[in-house]
Amino acid sequence: MKMAGIQAALTMMFLPLICGSCVLTPEKNIDSVYVMVYDYDNNEVMNVSIAVDGVEVGVTDIYGRLIFTPDEEKECVVRAEKEGYETVESKSCIRAGQLIYFRLGSGAYYAKTAELLLDADEPARALEMIDKALEIQERKDWRFLRGVILGRTDDEE
Repeated sequence: MKMAGIQAALTMMFLPLICGSCVLTPEKNIDSVYVMVYDYDNNEVMNVSIAVDGVEVGVTDIYGRLIFTPDEEKECVVRAEKEGYETVESKSCIRAGQLIYFRLGSGAYYAKTAELLLDADEPARALEMIDKALEIQERKDWRFLRGVILGRTDDEE
């Protein structure tokens, strides 16, 4: 008898959560274009500005997604941009039902990769990575790391 009461109480507690989640999930709209943005560590990137031919169509949500309805099917340039990350552009034929996937590298990702490459005794590749990081964002610690890498490349010659 006591077990049945516990099961009923648990059911009443979790039923609204289960049913409520169904309401929050948007239906797939066949007229829409779906954009997904991730970083190189496979984390969703939120607040990425998405523009089609230079006109912003929206920003990604906390899951790195944006859904928008195109005016027409057309060949265009889709741009993903966020401060602290590289800006990525892709030529695409926008049409309803399409999925556009972007992968963005952050300055921190490239700086971390530069450190790992330096530790692996690959200063030339490390220099490429730290230069990418500095293109995204100028930081004193990354500038210092670049100097260390350059010192290592001089030692190789």
